[in-house]
Amino acid sequence: MLTGIDLAELQPLIGRARRIMISTHVNPDGDGIGSGLGLYHALAGAGKAVVFHMQDPVPAYLRFLPGSDRIRHGQPNQSPQDLLITLDCGDYGRLGSAVGERRLYGHLLNIDHHVSNTAYGDSNVIRVDACAVGEIVFDLLQALNLPVDRDIATCLFTSLVTDTGSFRYSNTDVRALEVAAVLVRAGAEPWAVHAALYESVPPQQLRLAALALAGLRYFAEGRIGLIVVTEAMYAETGTGAEDTEGLIQFPRSVDTVEVAILLRPAGGGAWKASLRSKRHVDVAVIAAQFGGGGHQRAAGCQLNGSLDAAVEQLLRAIQPVLR
Repeated sequence: MLTGIDLAELQPLIGRARRIMISTHVNPDGDGIGSGLGLYHALAGAGKAVVFHMQDPVPAYLRFLPGSDRIRHGQPNQSPQDLLITLDCGDYGRLGSAVGERRLYGHLLNIDHHVSNTAYGDSNVIRVDACAVGEIVFDLLQALNLPVDRDIATCLFTSLVTDTGSFRYSNTDVRALEVAAVLVRAGAEPWAVHAALYESVPPQQLRLAALALAGLRYFAEGRIGLIVVTEAMYAETGTGAEDTEGLIQFPRSVDTVEVAILLRPAGGGAWKASLRSKRHVDVAVIAAQFGGGGHQRAAGCQLNGSLDAAVEQLLRAIQPVLR
């Protein structure tokens, strides 16, 4: 197993691989899909037989990305591949059913920036200092001397934008802005990416937000903000899980709130919890208590049982670490 390897060391591995599959986690987001498509275009341009295959379909808000219509989803892969590259996925199980049996892959390269990554690959590139996996993929393409064209730049720029909250979160550092500048020079258009991500919201998504915001609750003297989405809300508005994208920013934007929580149905009576913090609380540690993970300021986990039980468990874990 290789960890902390120099990206240039991957040249022989990727160079000799003819058939390559790229995948990312279930319920994919802008980082997983943006970095994956950027890598897909680069490897295809280098003459590789490459496929991008994941369990779930591309969310509507990311279908503007060039090549998104080429991403496969659904049935598990059954074709042998020389190399499987997983992106933005901290645990092998979070890939879902898309990858099929591990014996199909000659080598597994795990590229991620989550501190909770379990280093499940044959080779592991885990850079927790990277603002997004798109930043790591950019560096990989530089190490492999692969060109970055307009399509690649757009995909990688979207990865950076979504994981830094449009360069507003604490993971926005000098390096993130330097990479973004290079991608813009290569053809990424910030206004177009912003419009596609944040100014193309369907009416039903706003109706869902209105219902959820009507039930916004606060705990710990306003230091915790909670927003809940239910199956009934989905049914009333004709929406689904992908329409909850961005909802957690509402409680997070409240001046007194340090930790924001979004709870939504996860099927089978379980609840998916998204956690965000501003300054002091490491929500990755909170999520890990429930089998989840993520970053210091953005993490997630799943809780079984009733809604009230899920809320109680989260509050019990968060309140003691609030300053």
